[in-house]
Amino acid sequence: MAGKDSSVAPKERINIRYVPATGDQQEEVELPLRLVMLGDYLGHDDGTALEEREMLSVDKNSFASVMKEAGLKRDMEVKDTLSGDEDARLRTTLEFKSLADFSPDAVVRQVPELQKLIELREALVALKGPLGNMPAFRQRLEQILEDEDARQKLMEELQSIEAREAQELASAQKPDLAGKPGGEIAVKGDDTKGKKD
Repeated sequence: MAGKDSSVAPKERINIRYVPATGDQQEEVELPLRLVMLGDYLGHDDGTALEEREMLSVDKNSFASVMKEAGLKRDMEVKDTLSGDEDARLRTTLEFKSLADFSPDAVVRQVPELQKLIELREALVALKGPLGNMPAFRQRLEQILEDEDARQKLMEELQSIEAREAQELASAQKPDLAGKPGGEIAVKGDDTKGKKD
């Protein structure tokens, strides 16, 4: 029974052992430690009465799915150190669907103001790579940064690209359920078209 010795619980834990009545065999059996925790762990009221709540079994295999189904989120308001205004406040809502969402990188990616700074940092790191070693590119970039009009034009172009990408993403996620103009609905794999009634 080498496997039994390798999983011995620490003495600090509550250990419950019993001797089953199995004839002549006198072997101690240790019961597994199970805890029942009662409380509001969602961070918001879900409207369910205490008597009607169901017990959730949480273990190392079900932890991720239980956390995702709980819909954990936190509304926060913190001092805005990005704007430079001492009285400014930054409001944000953080969602936690897995343990990875608690990492600093995941938290930063959920705050739009910080997300822009991360994207800027990544762009600057990319400039240190192969593009930064091209003298003509570096020279042109310095000219743009020194000229206020060119810098403003570059910012407008970047914002229009960002808006266009956001619009394309939104249209790709939104299915066309209304059918085609004139009330015709095309069916994939079928050359026939039907009219709406």
